[in-house]
Amino acid sequence: MRKVFRVAIITAGVLAGQIAYAQKQGSETLLTINNTPISADEFISLYIKNTKATGTKIDKSTLDDYLNLFINFKLKVQAARDAGIDTLSSFRNEYNGYVDQLAQAYLIDQETLDGLTREAYQRMLEEVSASHILISIPETVTGSDTLKYYQKALEARSKVLSGEPFGKVALTTSNDPSVSRNNGYLGWFSAFQMVYPFESAAYNTPVDSVSMPVRTRFGYHIIKVHGRRPAKGQIKVAHIMVRVNPNASPQEMENARQKIVDIHNRLLNGENFSELAKKESQDNSTAPNGGELPWIRSGQIIPEFEEVAFSLKDIGDISKPFQISFGWHVVKLLDRKLPGEFEEMQAEIKNLLARDSRTMLIRTSFINKLKKEYGVKEFPAESAKLLSSLIDSTIFKGDWKVPGIKTNPTLLVVKGLNYTLSDLLQFIGQNQQKSRSHSIQSFISSIYTDWVNQTIINLEKSLLPQKYPEFKQLANEYLEGMLLFEISNREVWTKASDSTALNTFFENHRDKYLWGEKIYFTVYQTSDSKIAQALVKSLKKNPAINPDELVKKWNKKAQNVTYNQQVGFPDNPLLSGYTQWNSGINSSVQNDKHLVVHISKTTTGEPKELNDCRAEVIADYQNYLEESWVQTLKEKYKVDINTDTYSRLLENLNK
Repeated sequence: MRKVFRVAIITAGVLAGQIAYAQKQGSETLLTINNTPISADEFISLYIKNTKATGTKIDKSTLDDYLNLFINFKLKVQAARDAGIDTLSSFRNEYNGYVDQLAQAYLIDQETLDGLTREAYQRMLEEVSASHILISIPETVTGSDTLKYYQKALEARSKVLSGEPFGKVALTTSNDPSVSRNNGYLGWFSAFQMVYPFESAAYNTPVDSVSMPVRTRFGYHIIKVHGRRPAKGQIKVAHIMVRVNPNASPQEMENARQKIVDIHNRLLNGENFSELAKKESQDNSTAPNGGELPWIRSGQIIPEFEEVAFSLKDIGDISKPFQISFGWHVVKLLDRKLPGEFEEMQAEIKNLLARDSRTMLIRTSFINKLKKEYGVKEFPAESAKLLSSLIDSTIFKGDWKVPGIKTNPTLLVVKGLNYTLSDLLQFIGQNQQKSRSHSIQSFISSIYTDWVNQTIINLEKSLLPQKYPEFKQLANEYLEGMLLFEISNREVWTKASDSTALNTFFENHRDKYLWGEKIYFTVYQTSDSKIAQALVKSLKKNPAINPDELVKKWNKKAQNVTYNQQVGFPDNPLLSGYTQWNSGINSSVQNDKHLVVHISKTTTGEPKELNDCRAEVIADYQNYLEESWVQTLKEKYKVDINTDTYSRLLENLNK
């Protein structure tokens, strides 16, 4: 119910002229409830959203109807506030969670987001083939101490530039664990498959060139770009694998080869790939799903497998058996999709961005703009000096306690607001967690930056209702929607679930719940056509005959006739065209069985029992409770409508 209401009141899209009018009317009061004013723009904004969502024509009749609904809605919201629902901690937590989610769309640098989205799209159109050398940096090493690792990366680069094979330098220098088997070669890849700094360096390095050292969270990289090509897009494949252990004997290796050849032959002879994968594939993670793998881009799977899979041209093509380090494979192409137009891929790219490290670029850019807008003043040196005597190694165990302080100097100024040492210490205490020990100095530098950024973001979030009227409106709409849900649950839905009250309501309105045309009939079934004909004759001769007696007569020699008595309605397939039946009897053949249907009587207006119409009674009872409740609210709260404002509102809407 809450979700349905939310969709109803938050549907986006408002006509430009109507928006302008709503803003113009904003200072006018349309109505008051217990002397609480409600503006015309709030009413018209919701009205326009709902009429656009439902396609309703805008005219006086629909406006009058909506005004009545709007008043009822506001009365219920007022009742919820009076009941203190908006003060409950569970309610506030849910509401604040929604507002935080809504705020995220306003706490980003849209220009940077758009730029990164466009950049990612362009990169997704192209694939890069590259090798790398990794000079890893221990986690405890920070700041200027990383210089020697940078120098080591430069030395490796110099060796390559002087003519040493890249793979040889990688084998003797790189800390990447995979270098022993690939000599540093990474294969083909596209956007979002490497960490962002590495990806950018690879795309910005010309073919056959070697990059300068590139820093990522893993260390320093030297990248050599071997080639570029248009993106192959994504493929969906299924595979069957026969595993070969690394220490397998020659005979075991030959047995595996023979088995995959046999499987391939069975596929060529028409056996179903999916069923065969379930039975024969030794990849336990994919066999239950018919060997199906997730969508694959270049660089996401072992190069030898990728080469074969991407070489399949048509949907349904099956590869020849091939061997990689894990064993023998046969692959089937299930689907293929190439990169689409930017507009088609924009939503997908933004979802990928949200899970990618480059979101930090968007956040940093946004915070830098706010720093400029709010005239932020930072005091990192003073903060480091103060914190160095207040923080010890317990911070890395999550056991650090906020200490008492004698002085409380200002360590940050945002929009003229001063934030002090005590604010910083509280932030540290609330955000500490167990972690590997780093230097206290690096921790202090990092935590001060986090505090500054979070303080700025929190201030901006608090100012969103002032800066963005649409944010304030959406937040209020959701608040009132939640209040409506909770008070309606108390006053209507919970009461309607009271079985005693529901039964009383039903008994008081029994004459409303009646059956339409109801048909009582008997279905006889036999496999013998002659017996079916004889049954028809017997029923025509004596329509009141007892079915037991009639069936018993024909089952003396063989159990050939069965029957069942039913009660149904005109839409029952067995009763199709029943008004045209001779003597209320019809015979037909279904699934080699002969059916004889005999109608004994029809009735109209029989009373229903509660179990026959429970859903209908509950709906009626809810409507009754709703109407009674609204009437009580109208008697309790005084409602005044400004008729002049309402008339001008209608006049302007129709322009």
